[in-house]
Amino acid sequence: MPQWRIHHGPNTLTPEEKSHLAQQITQVYVRRGIPAFYVHVRFTEQPAGTSFIGGEQHPNFVTMTVYHLARRMTTDEQRQGFLKPIDAVLTPMFEPKGIHWEYFVMEVPRDLWKINGLVPPAAGSEEEKIWVRENRPVRL
Repeated sequence: MPQWRIHHGPNTLTPEEKSHLAQQITQVYVRRGIPAFYVHVRFTEQPAGTSFIGGEQHPNFVTMTVYHLARRMTTDEQRQGFLKPIDAVLTPMFEPKGIHWEYFVMEVPRDLWKINGLVPPAAGSEEEKIWVRENRPVRL
């Protein structure tokens, strides 16, 4: 799964912006053949006075930690092929609002991952295509 943990300052993102952002992030993965239900996006608003950048309180920020399990990026071409579409989603939302934002991606081993007790099918397999089509885990 890709799991996005998005932390942000108070009133930095509206509910509509959060929904739009989650949908756009999900589509980046869907265009790569990943089932939409694999994509988790969680927003956590940080209370005022709890975020500091460079030792200074900073209320207008977004930090994102992205955990990848469904796919591994092994080449620079794959990494750039992921980062560019993500930047194309994030930049238009954050830059005009003057938001300080950053993210990093962690690739986690896939062999300890299960959904509803099932080991997800191999990337690109016929079984995974069924999961994509059904948009849910399917016992095969």
